[in-house]
Amino acid sequence: MALRVKPELTDTKTHPDRMPQAGTLAQYIDCARAAAEAGVHELFGDFGQTPATLAERVDLAGRFLEGVRHNRRGMR
Repeated sequence: MALRVKPELTDTKTHPDRMPQAGTLAQYIDCARAAAEAGVHELFGDFGQTPATLAERVDLAGRFLEGVRHNRRGMR
């Protein structure tokens, strides 16, 4: 199962009903973990639509990946 998310990043935590349409980076990391636990084996986070420079989007994607990887190491 694959999941595509086009994040609308916010500075403050959004209500869970707004996920995955909008939320903080931490909320998207938690969303990715929950999706993996539900059986999603591929997640595509489309940070290309985020209003930021290319360098900022690359940094954001890196922080997202590190957050997901850090959590996975902690779950072992």
